[in-house]
Amino acid sequence: MSTDAVAPTTPLTAEALTPPAAGLPEAAPPARAGRVLPELAELPAGALLDESALAAALGVTARSIRRAVRRGELPPGVLLGGRKQWIAGRVLTWLEARAAKAEAAAEREAQRLARLPNVL
Repeated sequence: MSTDAVAPTTPLTAEALTPPAAGLPEAAPPARAGRVLPELAELPAGALLDESALAAALGVTARSIRRAVRRGELPPGVLLGGRKQWIAGRVLTWLEARAAKAEAAAEREAQRLARLPNVL
């Protein structure tokens, strides 16, 4: 945990993460393969996100957020003012820990496969 003071923040909404359209027609959403989603990483660690803002930052729907929480793929939100809120820094830490765990599992599997006899 950083010792830097975090300025009080107001919860972000999906609208706050979406740039204004400036009268242009809506562009088609980017293809799912190869997407880079920097929005969450670029937020201050103490930023509060509601369900729709977290969904927008991750490029998924609010329903996908609820499902991911139920499956343990995302941390549960904190109830604040009757609405679930997520702290951006904690979501990133959670995702980084899951990535490290998946990497370790993949390494163990590669080592296990390397020990198998070559039957070809």
